[in-house]
Amino acid sequence: MSTNEMVTNWGISSPGRNINQVQRVVRALIWFGLFFVLAIITAVVGFTLMAINPAIGAIALAFGGLVTLVLPGMVSSGLYIIPEFQRLVVLKMGKFVGVKGPGQLWVLPYPPFYESVAATIDTRVRTRVITAAQTLTSDNVPVGCEAVIFWRVEDAKSAALQVTDYAEAVFQAANSALKDTIGTLELTDLLGEREKVSHSLKEIIDQAAASFGVDVSSVEITDVHVPNDLIQELSVLAQSRRSAQAKIAEADAEKAIAMKLQEAAATMDDRALELYRLNVLERIGREEGSQIVVYGLGSGNAQMSADIASAAAGARTAVPRNRQAHSTPTQG
Repeated sequence: MSTNEMVTNWGISSPGRNINQVQRVVRALIWFGLFFVLAIITAVVGFTLMAINPAIGAIALAFGGLVTLVLPGMVSSGLYIIPEFQRLVVLKMGKFVGVKGPGQLWVLPYPPFYESVAATIDTRVRTRVITAAQTLTSDNVPVGCEAVIFWRVEDAKSAALQVTDYAEAVFQAANSALKDTIGTLELTDLLGEREKVSHSLKEIIDQAAASFGVDVSSVEITDVHVPNDLIQELSVLAQSRRSAQAKIAEADAEKAIAMKLQEAAATMDDRALELYRLNVLERIGREEGSQIVVYGLGSGNAQMSADIASAAAGARTAVPRNRQAHSTPTQG
């Protein structure tokens, strides 16, 4: 079904119908104009000759009437009004003479012209859906694939004379190229690199279609059908990969933290360590319900640290008065 027929079936006015209507109207006007002119000339000449010689006048009227009826139709049928998006492939005595259009033009099949229209070519961009059902990928996975091709006739002469049906030739070339391309790819490449596959497919189809005057502007893969059981397996595999990547990232983070702590420990002296301990105690003290016991703040008195630890543990050990000043329990 042609584009104009599809548009008409959907209830939308067709540009081709409007242009053909203009062509019919112009042809009708030419026919009536020539008919009246020839009729008047035939009547004047016939009645004039009949006044001189009735037999000759009758012959003139008969011949003039025949010419009046035939010639307008012959002339008007040679008029063509071609829209901007169409071209006529014209032959003369069966040989190609040129591509004509757009606009108003004449193609006369009568002597001395002997011209004829071989084909009317639409040069607008067209779309066609191609389908490859149950095609095996290179890793033996049966998939179904759908794609859309955008194409137009670039060389009207080749489209009309090099192939019988250029639209069907484009479809068959695209369908074959789609199946061959799927057979050379793995499933992961087909699913993950659609743009690359579409570009490769466009190059293959364009090279095949160029021989009959068609230019393929783009190819887009619209859908890939994968078996349901394989989809579940791919989902499990993808989840396992994500989990493994998350564990690797966590291990890398812990490794980086450990390396930083090791660098910090190597560069910190005793005073820096004491400041770090005080900072940690301050952060702990901010928490609700916390209790902090300070073990001498690095005084080096082991007995005092032991007494403070015993007191914090609830032991009833007597602490000498001279050592009470060195222990400072703080409440959180």
